[in-house]
Amino acid sequence: MQEIQSYKNAETNSLENEIYSLDNQKELLDIDSLSNSTNKDSQRSSRRERYSNDLNFTNLLLKNKNYKIEVLEEYHKNYDLNFKIILIGNIGVGKSCISLKATKGIFLEEYTSTVGFEFYCFNVKIDNKIIKLQIWDTCGQEAYRSLIKNFYRNTSLAIIVYSVEDEQSFNDVNIWLKQVKTFATSSCKIFLIGNKIDTPERQVSIEQGIKCKNDFFFDCFMETSAKEGINTKELFINCATILYEENQNLLKNKNRENSDNINKDNRDSFYLDGGGIYEEVEQCDC
Repeated sequence: MQEIQSYKNAETNSLENEIYSLDNQKELLDIDSLSNSTNKDSQRSSRRERYSNDLNFTNLLLKNKNYKIEVLEEYHKNYDLNFKIILIGNIGVGKSCISLKATKGIFLEEYTSTVGFEFYCFNVKIDNKIIKLQIWDTCGQEAYRSLIKNFYRNTSLAIIVYSVEDEQSFNDVNIWLKQVKTFATSSCKIFLIGNKIDTPERQVSIEQGIKCKNDFFFDCFMETSAKEGINTKELFINCATILYEENQNLLKNKNRENSDNINKDNRDSFYLDGGGIYEEVEQCDC
């Protein structure tokens, strides 16, 4: 009888020890999980800070400027200047994700390939002038590249996007650059953007991007992360800034000549590309 009781006591002690051990393991796992989560947040914050402090990539065109910048809602109706922006680049580099993050503040983990083009608006107030950017996000499939040629008409600025985790998309930058040079006006500004800097598997270095920018005389080079929202809004703020600076004198002269026609109901739309003002055939609702 005593042997049976001793056996039961031993079993009970063993079970209690196992439960205690499991509780300790769970607590350790929770601590590790919290630690890992904290580390990831810290790393993400560190990356943001590093890119925020890097003069090569953040507000590059705003350096030493005293502009008052305010990003307005996507569907803001009134504006003083209206520019057409086109995003081009290989399929899967994140053109749509950049546009969505900048204009709507959202990022979709799974995003279907763009067919034809998507349309977004980004509005910036620079000092007392409101700049509307009409963003044409184009498809990257090779089968549709012939269609994209039609989208270059009246484009004020072209953004060529590659993915830093896809070397081929970087190698194809020259193809897209050639298209811009061929089908857009000579005054069209051209930005080079390396997206997906949140990836742990980088194939294209920052130095390669800078060299490409200098070799081919891009107007601006930036790296972005649509997933983490790094430099997405800054990209379009820079677009608005360079176009505002390029065209404000032209606009003033044109306003003096045709102020009644241009500002009528604040609804007439026009494109500026440095060579003149072009009336828009179809007015967007944004």
